[in-house]
Amino acid sequence: EDMKKKWILWLMSCTLLLTLSACNLPGLLQTPPTPEPTPTPDLGMIWYQGAGMRILLPDTYAQRDAKQDLGGILNYLEQFVGGEDSPLASITDNLESNVAWWGEDTAAPAVSPTQLLIVKNEALEGVPISLIKSAVNMFLNDDTNAFRTETLTLGTREVTRFTYGKESTGWSAYVFKEQGMLWVVLFITPPANLAAQQDDFDYSVSSMVIEAPTPTPQP
Repeated sequence: EDMKKKWILWLMSCTLLLTLSACNLPGLLQTPPTPEPTPTPDLGMIWYQGAGMRILLPDTYAQRDAKQDLGGILNYLEQFVGGEDSPLASITDNLESNVAWWGEDTAAPAVSPTQLLIVKNEALEGVPISLIKSAVNMFLNDDTNAFRTETLTLGTREVTRFTYGKESTGWSAYVFKEQGMLWVVLFITPPANLAAQQDDFDYSVSSMVIEAPTPTPQP
């Protein structure tokens, strides 16, 4: 009788142990879930909203009122496309409504400021990029050593980048077409800054999100 009780107790103990082990098995066999990475702004950049677009820029940038600075904006654009006889002169038409973003890097010293101008133009959307290259080349043909043109893939878009640096004048202009518009993204900074900031400029252009135009309601 005692032997029988011992056997029963032993079997019960074994059953209990097996049950406990079985309960723990799923935990032992399952790998812990991989935590989702939390998105963080690259290179200390944050989103800035413009007209029909947004862009990642260093958090030291500040947007300015384009209406107050139209004279300076026009001057910067003419440094890129030329004057009234340029085939791209119409980029300065309706300038106030075609400036998508205008501002500056407030962290840059006053002696070497960095400014950003983004212009969109529907009328020039049909102009081939090759003609734009030719027009800019003709305008700057006396400064071939200071001027460079490259075709790049930045993010998902193909972009033509024009870079100019001479004496105290420097800029990087990025030209591409999207959503029925020609876009010009113009970073203006002294030549000494161009090489140091070029990667940041490229990254910002690759980050740009161009929003689909809102259809005009029919009467």
